[in-house]
Amino acid sequence: MPTGRVLVVDDETNVTEIVEEYFTSLGYDVDVAHDGAAALIQAAAVRPDVVLLDINMPEISGDQVLDRLRALDPTVPIVMLTGNADENLARSFLHRGALDYVAKPFQLDTLERIVATAVAVGRR
Repeated sequence: MPTGRVLVVDDETNVTEIVEEYFTSLGYDVDVAHDGAAALIQAAAVRPDVVLLDINMPEISGDQVLDRLRALDPTVPIVMLTGNADENLARSFLHRGALDYVAKPFQLDTLERIVATAVAVGRR
């Protein structure tokens, strides 16, 4: 039985490949989207236990995807991935429904702990 379903949303292919490989090796089912539109389609098709969502993406930004995912399913845990260390920006995402945020570059073991917590929260 899979540990959980993770949806990784990032326009940087190298990020999605590393995260996908890491979490797959831990027993997670991992879906990948390289833009906001694909993420919304994927999340609607198969509910993830947690979404790892990049903030800065072309066309539909991560904050817009956050709002749309919240409208689609207010219970799915969303962890924002940001290259910006702005605490106020990060707090604004928490107020808008994100469970947590992680600054890039991130440590995979730190991300693993956050994902495990998010999956547990999402399954309640």
